[in-house]
Amino acid sequence: MLTTFLVGPWAGTLAEEANTALESADAIHVAIFDLDAGSIYVNVPDDLRPGDTGSGTVSPIPAGTDESERARQHEELSGYRVVLAGQPAPVSEEVRTFRLPADAKTLTIALVDRQGRPAGEVKAPLGPAPSAPASYDVPSLGQSGAPVRIAGPFDGELANTSVRIGGTEAEKVAESPRQVVVRGPQEGAAAAPVEVRERGAVVTTGTYRNVDVRLAAGATTLHSGERTTLTVTVTGVEGLRETLPVRLKNDSPGVVRVEGGEEQTLCVRPDDVKTNGTWTASRGLTGVKLGAFSIGAEVSTPRPHAESRVRVAATLQGELRAGVVLERPAHSATGETLGAGSYAVRVRGTGESGKVDLLLGRRGQLVGALPGAVFQRVGSATLCDRDDVSDAVEQARAGTGEPSFHDLGFEDDEAFAVREDAAGLRLVLATDEEDFTIEADLAAPLP
Repeated sequence: MLTTFLVGPWAGTLAEEANTALESADAIHVAIFDLDAGSIYVNVPDDLRPGDTGSGTVSPIPAGTDESERARQHEELSGYRVVLAGQPAPVSEEVRTFRLPADAKTLTIALVDRQGRPAGEVKAPLGPAPSAPASYDVPSLGQSGAPVRIAGPFDGELANTSVRIGGTEAEKVAESPRQVVVRGPQEGAAAAPVEVRERGAVVTTGTYRNVDVRLAAGATTLHSGERTTLTVTVTGVEGLRETLPVRLKNDSPGVVRVEGGEEQTLCVRPDDVKTNGTWTASRGLTGVKLGAFSIGAEVSTPRPHAESRVRVAATLQGELRAGVVLERPAHSATGETLGAGSYAVRVRGTGESGKVDLLLGRRGQLVGALPGAVFQRVGSATLCDRDDVSDAVEQARAGTGEPSFHDLGFEDDEAFAVREDAAGLRLVLATDEEDFTIEADLAAPLP
């Protein structure tokens, strides 16, 4: 998806005034200089910082359709020079490496003609200076036509970097000290090996799946009330293991309506992929008024099934007997000192949903109390995770009403675990399946 940051002509005395724009794509900024003979595109990383060494690429694209005309236009475009961070070079120099001043506020990208007269200028934004990542990260999936971003501790010089996808050298686009960006394959393809080299040495490997989404409609213009069918074909999904979400968006709702909603998520499920590695779906289109329409599709990376904890809606009944062993002194919420050693714990409901009290005893005497709560584990639920949604509903039902501790799966005479994190100590008692836990914070020793 491209988002325009800045559009407008460069003000000044120009040999030929270029219409200029700065657009943002995945991991790159693209400076565009539109001239009569064609357009000059300059790609730079989107994460540049003051003081960085970075690399970009320059692409002149003639406007004509006739071969001889395009050759003449290409020669005319090649007469311009691109100035990156004050460093000029001919348009014909495809890969550009430059150094940003330590006090730079923006990256200036300018175009000058053969006589050195300004033809256009844009300024790409810079951000604060984070440290380079300590390790490399190869994306597992991308969409045809989109840049492929590989994070890692690079040196900012594209000439030193090589990326091979499925054994084929990928076209390099831009590099910063934190990432290299290449063009992905144009056709859908199953997961293929990736090899990244820096100064000739292999620095990381991985696999990359290139997903291609094609949209085809029975008619490209519709009268009001007229209908046709939109066919969505996804390739590169053979061997898919996770459900792949594909977001469909109608960019012209005033011209056409899409069955199922103007923004919707299609779920490419592994079981629905055909033996030839393709997946298809169809949606009805209904014309609103005569005119051309635009519908886009964007692939989202499948995510592992995450889990979260929520406090149960139940009011707990009865009492649970448990124990805990403290390896060092601590304090209860009410300020009692709890020395190292073994304690008997009684867990009682408070009459409020999910809330419990932990009563700690030693040698038959109550020595401290801790407020706690009962939590339930709930799987993530996305539009494509129908099974997970059902599971979450069932778990939520189990955590409502007025159950006893035993109804939720807790057993008497089990021991609380003592867990430590940045926030301090936490007592945790889990059921066998860990669907439910009783948890309470334990104060650290007072200074």
